[in-house]
Amino acid sequence: MATDIWIHIEHKSRKSGKYVYDFEADGDRIYSLFGALAGTRGKLEPMFDPRGLPDDVTPETLEEYNLFEEDAHTPSWLTTNELRECLDQTIKEYSDEYGEKEVKSWLKNYEKIYEYMKYSEDEGEPSRIVFWFDN
Repeated sequence: MATDIWIHIEHKSRKSGKYVYDFEADGDRIYSLFGALAGTRGKLEPMFDPRGLPDDVTPETLEEYNLFEEDAHTPSWLTTNELRECLDQTIKEYSDEYGEKEVKSWLKNYEKIYEYMKYSEDEGEPSRIVFWFDN
């Protein structure tokens, strides 16, 4: 049975100090990364134990999560720097077996997510991804 990831990007508004919804990002089915993100699939241990949904999750993300009912599992969230650590660990772990260029090609959409988050952070609005999996 396949496992998919659902990723929502949120950032902390400079004006309100609260997280606001940005958009749902395309999370390719990369099992090697899923291990680093949350210990779901892949051979990597999670870099950060799954945290559940954040207490201050945006209404838009929560509404989407609730649509999955019992099919959603292993919800968590990561900051920009934590996502970078997971990407780097995946590249490090799988490059000997598949080649660094190949592994980086797998992660291209996740790199775009990171770049968007980093830009937001550089503009003074910290970002996070809120994600979960379904089977």
